[in-house]
Amino acid sequence: MDNSFIALGLMSGTSLDGIDASIIKSDGENNLEIIDNKYFNYPEEFKKRLSNFILNVNNRADIEENISDYKSLERDLTLYHSKISKKIISENNFKIQIIGFHGQTIIHKPKDGYSIQMGDANLLSQELKEKVICNFRANDIKNKGEGAPLTPIYHKLLIKKFKINNPTLILNIGGISNCTYCYKNILSARDIGPGNVLIDEYLKKTKGINYDQNGHIASSGNINKDIINQFYEHEFYNVQEKHSFDRKEFDFNFVKGLEFEDAVATLTYFTALLISQNIKKNFENETEIILCGGGRKNFTLVDHIKKLLKYKIRLIDEFNINGDFIESQAFAYLSIRSYLKKIISYPNTTNVLNPVTGGEIKINY
Repeated sequence: MDNSFIALGLMSGTSLDGIDASIIKSDGENNLEIIDNKYFNYPEEFKKRLSNFILNVNNRADIEENISDYKSLERDLTLYHSKISKKIISENNFKIQIIGFHGQTIIHKPKDGYSIQMGDANLLSQELKEKVICNFRANDIKNKGEGAPLTPIYHKLLIKKFKINNPTLILNIGGISNCTYCYKNILSARDIGPGNVLIDEYLKKTKGINYDQNGHIASSGNINKDIINQFYEHEFYNVQEKHSFDRKEFDFNFVKGLEFEDAVATLTYFTALLISQNIKKNFENETEIILCGGGRKNFTLVDHIKKLLKYKIRLIDEFNINGDFIESQAFAYLSIRSYLKKIISYPNTTNVLNPVTGGEIKINY
């Protein structure tokens, strides 16, 4: 008897570039078939509106004061999610049974008891005539967790699918970097610092460029080690407790005054240094690392990480998995687990007090 569901997962990350969509088939446990992946790029005008809004809100009160702007952005964002959903569904001969809708993180403040993901799940359900699971982080935070990262349970499934029996670390370099360590019955995870956020924000602010393609700009500049050594000593980066980051916690102002290429080179090395040092502090030395996320395409960043760690590092793409879509696949998988009331986060992944399920179901058709 096949207890699997066909699920669509939607993810818009901290880079604010667009939407990843994935269709998978799974029973929410050990079975997994990846059916299709698709990417939708936000229009430039919408990216600017969204980025400016996030830049100017720091708490719930700020959102309430700008609620009309929030609602307008939320409607547009939801309709973009509907658009890519309709496209990927129409191109595949499968009946979608459930949709995992992460939404766009606007503010992440687990220490204050909340994390806000923009997105109208009722509207999406109405548009697509499907069950939608949303608000994945709330129950974890309610139970004293960090609300992130939520992908480890999916990473564990992938490692099993890859038939890897050694201690393995999946390093996801998105806007923020996070790691999942998996070996035998051990599953642990944590955010470990910036991913693309420092580099991308600097490029957007100074040149209107979204990202450093292949790390070319970084490779043409000189790394200012003196600035890095000074800033690395800042107490924020030496916090030992498990901590889930918000993109606003990272500030590129310490490279102001450097030539453009040198600033990008310095930010890239600094990012690699933080990732590497946090891996060394928190995970086993013999760990094999599998890279996923957009940052794996920044060859300069990856080269720095390889030199700093000296571990065996492979791209997840070597396992015939597209490394751009791990998180959207994960939220499809999490939507199935949520629907079945299965655990999605654990004390060793989010610091939650006890293993908990999560997500809210919306049916509006």
